[in-house]
Amino acid sequence: MIRIFTFCFLVSLVIPVTANLQDQTDSIPVRKISLSEYRDKMMGGWIGQMVGVGWGAPTEFAYLSRIIPDDEIPAWEPDLVNVYNQDDMYVEMTFLRTMEEHGTDVSIKQAGIDFANSAYLLWVANRVGRTNLRKGIAPPNSGHPKYSNASDAIDYQIEADYSGLIAPGMPNVVIGLGNKFGRLMNYGDGLYGGIFVGAMYAEAFFDSDIQNIISAGLAAIPQESQYAEAVRDVVKWHSMYPDDFEKTWNLINEKYHLDPEYRKFTSSPPGSDNNIDAKLNGAYIVMGLLYGEGDTDKTVIESMRCGQDSDCNPSNAAGILYTTIGYKNLPEKYTSGLKRDIKFSFTDYTFDELIDVCERFAIEFTKQTGGRVEKGKDGEDYLVIPVKEPIVNELEQSFDPGPLSDNEFTKEELRQIKGNPIYKYILILIVVLAIFVFKDNRNVRSAAILIPFALVWILLELMNSVIPPDLSGTVDVASIFKTMIASIAMLLLIGNSLSAMKRYMAVIVALVLVVLVGIVGALGASEGRYIASTKITFVGYLVISILWLIGIALSMRLNFRKYTKLRFNLLTILCLFIVNIVGVYILLLGFSQIAGPWSRMGTSIAAVLGGSLIFTLFQYLLTLPYIILAYTNTVYGRRLGDIIRKS
Repeated sequence: MIRIFTFCFLVSLVIPVTANLQDQTDSIPVRKISLSEYRDKMMGGWIGQMVGVGWGAPTEFAYLSRIIPDDEIPAWEPDLVNVYNQDDMYVEMTFLRTMEEHGTDVSIKQAGIDFANSAYLLWVANRVGRTNLRKGIAPPNSGHPKYSNASDAIDYQIEADYSGLIAPGMPNVVIGLGNKFGRLMNYGDGLYGGIFVGAMYAEAFFDSDIQNIISAGLAAIPQESQYAEAVRDVVKWHSMYPDDFEKTWNLINEKYHLDPEYRKFTSSPPGSDNNIDAKLNGAYIVMGLLYGEGDTDKTVIESMRCGQDSDCNPSNAAGILYTTIGYKNLPEKYTSGLKRDIKFSFTDYTFDELIDVCERFAIEFTKQTGGRVEKGKDGEDYLVIPVKEPIVNELEQSFDPGPLSDNEFTKEELRQIKGNPIYKYILILIVVLAIFVFKDNRNVRSAAILIPFALVWILLELMNSVIPPDLSGTVDVASIFKTMIASIAMLLLIGNSLSAMKRYMAVIVALVLVVLVGIVGALGASEGRYIASTKITFVGYLVISILWLIGIALSMRLNFRKYTKLRFNLLTILCLFIVNIVGVYILLLGFSQIAGPWSRMGTSIAAVLGGSLIFTLFQYLLTLPYIILAYTNTVYGRRLGDIIRKS
């Protein structure tokens, strides 16, 4: 009997303890959302991005340091939602693809390899980061201020939407994705901007109160950062002036645009109207969310009216708001024009395929964070997501950066970054080969053409080393000119053959040669990759070179009757200038039809004459070493004379 009582007593002690443990397990707070509701809200978030960037695109960087007037806000058209060729969209899909191929636990180095191998054009921090990766600078150093003058720029902020859309209610997933993909190109406030945006998306699945959503975003980044300060300021000023948009905008402009203290590290220096800094543009996202008052139109418009990057900012703001609303509840004008069978540029995703991928990631991340998928009483599958406090990064500031990482690419990883440096020197190889292939060139005097060729090549290399990487990468000016000096050398090397042909045939052969050399040069500029910048380099070279070819041909024709060195040089400059006036006018006319900042170039007399003068100057300076060589070398002097006489 005593044993029975003793056993019962012990059981009585154990049962409450066990029950208490069970209560603690059950008391872990969770959030639940059905997969169908998650999918609907996630679709709404993607549509919001597309609406914001499509609607705001014509205003991008067209309004600097000023508010866009109401009557200059473009009208919305349903077809504008189809922004399949916008970098705001397809860059972040590179990150999704990386996780598809390598898993959600993919290393930051593999993320860097995939980003380095991307084929699209990039700007500012994205371009500098990718250039660093292609040079072999491994992440996170690729986005570190030591190697990037744009680490605080807006780039990861505009492409971080994916992180919240695949992590509903999971801010730590957002932070982790930022530390992996955001550090490829950003650091400090540039990174925090993306995490802030992603965390707002994550919250938007469960809360429609904009103040709460902003607070959730703030909770995911260091509170001591200037970025967090900017967000808090906008929230404060909005509460003080809820009906005065311009008052709040002016306060933001005064502190975060005009005050050098808040532009200590920026790719656009203090004093310039252009400001691509994440803090300022992040403040404009918050402006749209607060002054938009939950309205689908007004949120886009108010964020757009702030100016600067006025398509990216409304894209973030609308994406967050539309996530709270969901696809089904959006006004039809935003979804009726959607073309669901088009793939986003440089991706394998149509809209519907993108949605499927994001849903798979949301399920996977839910399980990874200790959650589960369970069947509800209504028969639907639900994501059960544990509520966890954000584990915030330690403070880092681009103007006072911490030490570099010791992360380095292995030789095998470097080999995975496509591109063969040998392509850079193919232009040199074909010029050298032309000396040996043509019998007339097999002598020391012909080989002298390598002297001006090498001289200009070295000068262009030096020029390229001092051009900021974010500028030189957008249009590879040095590579365009390197290709041009190679084509000039080739034309002189086959001068005898050209002068022996009929005039029309000589022109055709010269044009074909220019095109072929251009293809080789463009591939060399991208180290053998066929990517967007390859096409840009080729087209740029082709325009400048054909204008040069026409100008030279015209000059030679005018020199036919009377030829002196002075006359030839003066007529060459004059003919190049006249031809370039026509060419530059046509180019500017084409640019003026393009939406966005290019449209501001216009076709004014000053723009046409200025552009023509620059083109002429570079074309003549590139030609001059060869003209000097012809004057001092009987081989090239004779060929130049033959061509003139043939003309």
